[in-house]
Amino acid sequence: MPGGDELVAELREQAGDALRVVAEYDRDGYDLRYVRDDVDERLDDVADDIHRDLVLEGISRERLEDLFDAGDLRCSMHRFEEVTAFHFAEAEYRGLFVSIDSGVDVPLASFTDTCWKSLD
Repeated sequence: MPGGDELVAELREQAGDALRVVAEYDRDGYDLRYVRDDVDERLDDVADDIHRDLVLEGISRERLEDLFDAGDLRCSMHRFEEVTAFHFAEAEYRGLFVSIDSGVDVPLASFTDTCWKSLD
């Protein structure tokens, strides 16, 4: 991802220490751009499974776009008790995964636009 370091810096500006993970992926694997220290150990256990699910979500992107008829799908979000995870499916097998602590209040449009624009 061109500008991966700049993306992390911008997201750190918006989310502060609540930024947990920034990862780019494609069909073959993923590239971790940022992992917060306290998340590193847990991520080792689940990263491959998360990657597989992101690829599957990307494959179904076109179906959702047709169903909602609201333009290109930019982002899906899953909010859990402790983590909010954002998935930006750029293409069928490529995209970006970003997670933050659920307790942080980020401006949703600005935060997601920052992520989406990094995929260009």
